[in-house]
Amino acid sequence: MTTESRILPSPGWRRFVVLAIALSASAFLPPALFEWSRSGLENGELWRLVTGHWVHLGAGHLALNLAGVTVVCLLFRRHPPLKEWIAYLLISPLVISLGLLWQAPDLAWYRGFSGCLHGLLVFTALFNLSSERRWSLLVLAFMAVKLVAENTLYNPATENTLIGGRVILQSHWLGALTGATAGLMSILAERWFRKPAKSSPE
Repeated sequence: MTTESRILPSPGWRRFVVLAIALSASAFLPPALFEWSRSGLENGELWRLVTGHWVHLGAGHLALNLAGVTVVCLLFRRHPPLKEWIAYLLISPLVISLGLLWQAPDLAWYRGFSGCLHGLLVFTALFNLSSERRWSLLVLAFMAVKLVAENTLYNPATENTLIGGRVILQSHWLGALTGATAGLMSILAERWFRKPAKSSPE
């Protein structure tokens, strides 16, 4: 694949358009009712485990996540099968939310799709290891450097003016781990269960 081909929409661009529309529609939800909230979860409001990743801190925060969705779409021309892709988007918020309960005991509330987005990028890169090994490894290396830099150089108490609040670093690496798990499962599924495409007769 040439570099020029990556600036064109991937064959699966429609799914990213739907994802972008769904994220944009979430701007009309009342964040206080749908955000990830420790006290809310303790009171049995379990929907927050999922919906907390679909509401945002504001228009700037939403715009950054929409830009991230666009980047994932453009970086690769090949994306995981639709069923696996949808399953990831349904399961990853739940997994990240449970991880936040465990790994961020002082966190009172959270909003945003960035954790899921980190995982989606890792998932897609792993899925493409067999077809675009060098490019996929480059993307994975970038993600690893980004996560290490964030957790060693970034002050988690600092307010980010672009998103209008603090960056919850735990969501990023929890998302990346979730995406890595999904990617490895997809690789195993492709190797063991999916039938290779039949070659055309000569």
